[in-house]
Amino acid sequence: MDEEKIIETRDVTVSRDEETNSKIVNNFKFKETIGKGIYSKVKKCIDLTTNKEYAVKIFNYRLLKKKKKSVGTSLNGTLEAHYMIEDALNEIKIYKELPILKNENILKLYQILIDEKNEKTYLIFEFADYGPITTIDENTGEFTLNSHLNNNEYNESLIKSFMLDIAKGIYFLHSNNIVHRDIKSDNIVLFSNNHCKLTDLGLALKLNDENEKFSMTEGNIYFYPPEFIVNEDELFSYKPVDIWAFGVTIYTIIFKKLPFLPEIVSDIMGLFQMISEAKVNYNVNGIQISEEMKILLGHIFEKDPAKRFTAKDIVEYPWLIQE
Repeated sequence: MDEEKIIETRDVTVSRDEETNSKIVNNFKFKETIGKGIYSKVKKCIDLTTNKEYAVKIFNYRLLKKKKKSVGTSLNGTLEAHYMIEDALNEIKIYKELPILKNENILKLYQILIDEKNEKTYLIFEFADYGPITTIDENTGEFTLNSHLNNNEYNESLIKSFMLDIAKGIYFLHSNNIVHRDIKSDNIVLFSNNHCKLTDLGLALKLNDENEKFSMTEGNIYFYPPEFIVNEDELFSYKPVDIWAFGVTIYTIIFKKLPFLPEIVSDIMGLFQMISEAKVNYNVNGIQISEEMKILLGHIFEKDPAKRFTAKDIVEYPWLIQE
């Protein structure tokens, strides 16, 4: 497979393995499901010509065209519906525009297989052999580290490595005027060498210019920054939003819980009040982090987006990059 550029083909053949009945699309044999999103399914697959493992993200356009993501008011005051297919097409567009195959901190997309007859598209990604870096209990908001990591032991050296990997991915996007808009530990995958990469560019957005501002929000509400809540009628910049979500992500990896979580998980107003007013608590679950880590997280959790660290600040932070 050519790993210098993304290959796109509309010449798609679908068959079944005679022995296992497994689906085969061109030279890729599908195996077990390894992930599900709101508008896609991810399966492990094998390239039958090389025996190399990949992950295939499957979009069913026939269903996505019917699924409304949201209904909102447009700038001219009319109601408009947004469909999930928009996110699927957007992810493909972002990947095709960026030289991501040369970046080591964003999950690589190698092939795009477009099956027009069956209205499906298959994205062939590199396979993250350890999968998502955390899993979450939706009822309690508690996180569990990947089974290949020690969930009960705080390893600051390893956490620093994760922080740098993720921050480099964000910096790459921001340097190309792309904002991710859905940074969370669900979208961080871990490899057997203990490096991790940023995934899922479905909500990513190409900025028209460095100073472009927005009024619409995206992403998970538990990762929302204070500027979404305190000044809800004002426009905001998205790059600082990514940095705040990065901070929440690192916090969940360290402490296995969200930094802002009301007693009743569904108490949205209580959540928003905590995000806008409460200080971040670093005395959690008996985990002891260094003062240097607290200082760095403090820069990332700066409530004023104008004073918050940028991705460049993070990847160049002396304490983080020292051995």
